[in-house]
Amino acid sequence: MAARRDRTHYLYLAVIGAVLLGIAVGFLAPGVAVELKPLGTGFVNLIKMMISPIIFCTIVLGVGSVRKAAKVGAVGGLALGYFLVMSTVALAIGLVVGNLLEPGSGLHLTKELAEAGAKQAEGASESTADFLLGIIPTTLVSAFTEGEVLQTLLVALLAGFALQAMGESGEPVLRGIGHIQRLVFRILGMIMWVAPVGAFGAIAAVVGATGLDALKSLAVIMIGFYLTCGLFVFVVLGALLRLVAGINIWTLLKYLGRE
Repeated sequence: MAARRDRTHYLYLAVIGAVLLGIAVGFLAPGVAVELKPLGTGFVNLIKMMISPIIFCTIVLGVGSVRKAAKVGAVGGLALGYFLVMSTVALAIGLVVGNLLEPGSGLHLTKELAEAGAKQAEGASESTADFLLGIIPTTLVSAFTEGEVLQTLLVALLAGFALQAMGESGEPVLRGIGHIQRLVFRILGMIMWVAPVGAFGAIAAVVGATGLDALKSLAVIMIGFYLTCGLFVFVVLGALLRLVAGINIWTLLKYLGRE
C-alpha cells in the first residue's frame, strides 16, 4: 500500500496566497473588504471551539496513562518550574523587542475600533482570590461549553488522576478518550483547511478599515514576532538543550517541523 502523500505544504501556500488576495481586495474595494470580517471571525471561533477538547483529551491521557501519581507529580513539578522560568525569560525578551519596535504606534484606529478595544479591556484586572475561584467551573461540563481553558485543565487533571487511581478498571475509559482524541484532531485537521478563507477575510477587513497603515503595523508586528521567537528558540532554548540534554536545536526543529 502506497504511503499517503503529505499535502499540508499546499495549505501554507494557500494561506499566503489568500493573504495577498485579501490585501488586494482591501485596497481596491475597502467597503466590500470590511464586510468580509465575519470570515476571519468565524475561522477563529472554529479554532477556539477545539481548544477545550484538545486540552482535555491530551491531559487525561497523559496523566491517566502513568501508573504512579508520584511520577506525575515529579514531572509536573519540573514542568511547572521550567514553564515559570522560561515564560519570564520569554516575556523579558518580548518586552525589550516590543519597546524597541513599538508596533502599532503609527496605526490610526477609528473611534469604533478604539471603543471596541477599550470594552474588551474592561474587567481584565482581578484579585488573586477571584482568579483562583474562577478556575473552578460551575459544573463538570461547563468548562467545555464556556470555553474556559483553565477550568478545562482543572477538570482534565482531576479526571486523569481519578483514572490513574482506578487502575485497570479505568483502561476502557482511557481507550475511549483516546478514540475521542483522534476524532478531535481529525476535526481540527478539517478546520485547518479553511484557514485560507479565514486569513483572506481577516486581512481584507483590516486593510479595508485602516489602509496602508495597517500593513506597516502588521509588518512591524511580524518582524518583532519572528525576531523574538528567533532569540528565544535559538539563543535561550538552543543553549539550554545543548547544556542540559546535549541535543542540537536543529535536530529538535526537524523532528517537530511538520507539527
